[in-house]
Amino acid sequence: MPVAKRTYMLLSAIILGAIAGLLVMIVRYNQMFSDTTSWMQHTIVVLNASEQTLASLHDYETGRLEIQSLAKEFEVLRKLTADNPAQQARIDSLIDICAHAAAALPSGRDPQRISARNYTDSLRGGILRLQTEESRLLAMRQAANNDSRTSLRTAIIALLTFVFTLLCLCSFFILHNFNRRKEAEKGLEEAEQRFATLVRHIKDYAIFRIDPAGRVMSWNRGAEQIKGYTEAEIIGQPISVFYSDEDNARGEPELNMQMAAADGSYESIGIRKRKDGSLFHADVVFTALRGGEGQLTGFVKITRDISDQIRIQEEMGHALSREKQLNEMKSRFVTLASHEFKTPLSVILSSTNLIGKYSAPEMEDKRQRHINRIKSNVNNLKQLLNDFLSLEKLEEGVIRNDPSTADLVKMAEEAVQDMEEACKEGQRIECTVTGEQRPIMVDQHLLRNILNNLLSNAIKYSPESSLIRFELEFNVDKVRFRVADSGIGIPADEQQHLFERFFRAKNTTGISGTGLGLSIVKKYLDLMGGSITVASLPGSGSAFTIALPIEPVCHDQVQPLH
Repeated sequence: MPVAKRTYMLLSAIILGAIAGLLVMIVRYNQMFSDTTSWMQHTIVVLNASEQTLASLHDYETGRLEIQSLAKEFEVLRKLTADNPAQQARIDSLIDICAHAAAALPSGRDPQRISARNYTDSLRGGILRLQTEESRLLAMRQAANNDSRTSLRTAIIALLTFVFTLLCLCSFFILHNFNRRKEAEKGLEEAEQRFATLVRHIKDYAIFRIDPAGRVMSWNRGAEQIKGYTEAEIIGQPISVFYSDEDNARGEPELNMQMAAADGSYESIGIRKRKDGSLFHADVVFTALRGGEGQLTGFVKITRDISDQIRIQEEMGHALSREKQLNEMKSRFVTLASHEFKTPLSVILSSTNLIGKYSAPEMEDKRQRHINRIKSNVNNLKQLLNDFLSLEKLEEGVIRNDPSTADLVKMAEEAVQDMEEACKEGQRIECTVTGEQRPIMVDQHLLRNILNNLLSNAIKYSPESSLIRFELEFNVDKVRFRVADSGIGIPADEQQHLFERFFRAKNTTGISGTGLGLSIVKKYLDLMGGSITVASLPGSGSAFTIALPIEPVCHDQVQPLH
């Protein structure tokens, strides 16, 4: 509890105690005054009754009253002095005298009544002594009454003086505190205005105040920029408009405010909604506001858009994942290449040694056969390196689709010429072109790599003296390339994995390869907006068909390929 509050409570207790004490004194003095006044009145009644008794005694002496009537008046006096045993004893003696007189003196007007003077003197003396005592009591009670009246007046004056002084002090303190509070409120208001002005111009954070019921009470420029609402649109609206339907169904806004009210503040990271319905990642902090008595007056809510931060983190995660995959790919490729390079290099070394032995002209055929073996294995090594380099560039995002005007018939002819040197003995590539031949927009480098890869696979997995069909078909909106061979084919249950990295069918054992070629072809086609399909039967061969969207650049006929 604040020191000022404790001081005010202590002073209030002292003041209330003093007032209570004065009130008790006033009540006591007032009671004393009432009691003494009552006794004074009673004493006056007794004196009046005694005077009446003296008058009756005189009437008795003159014969106008009987002794019995006089005795009754003494009985009245006895009742009036019931609180004074001494006075009652005197009255009892007077009553006894009346009784003796009634018994000793005859009734009627008789001269003997003179003998009753002794009795009347005794009665008069008793009445006078009774009056003397009552007069003494009256004087004493009047003095007590005056004292109690004086004390009561003094207490009342003291109470009024104290109350007046208290009112003056209270007025002084009230005015003093009022002025101090007014100055403090003015300073606070100025500070709040400066803070509100500062907050209002913050752009990177949404800072606003909400009431205990969750309604928006203030707004700043950052809130307008992040949330999309203007101040006129959002003031008085519930904060549930910032939450998704799923969060509102779970009672997320109310839960956030309850946590902040219980702990003083609460921070959460989640999805929030803008005015246009778009969602964003937000870091939100609720801070509870309380009044001087500790009552909850509302909350301050600070919202920060962390979408870019989340995106960067996700991109870093993807980059790390790609880097990890690339490192794994490099490791697998090194392992694979160390095995795949060994066989071609051995064949090249062996053929090179044998060529040196076939120097005679009649051994030209043997020399040529070994030269072809050297060329074939060099092409295999070249393909291994090209596959690895192409995949690495794809993973790093270096390769882009860059279309240009291309003559597909000429490209097909060049692809056949390039691959004829790699053909096995007796193998032949047959190329046909159908449809309306015309230049199109395509990335020539990517397409050339695709065609070389498909033709290389057809040569590799087909036997000697076999025919490889290479077809080019022009359509209205697409162009299709089809490479068909009569080689070993692909098992049906493995065709779905053909375009995965490092995948090789079970029936390719003993045939060199990396398992990267078709996965690279698929990625190239994805960049170009194309597609690839395969049809294959084990032992009968395979046919790969690629389709590319085309956009004609002119209508000149391209010379047919012969």
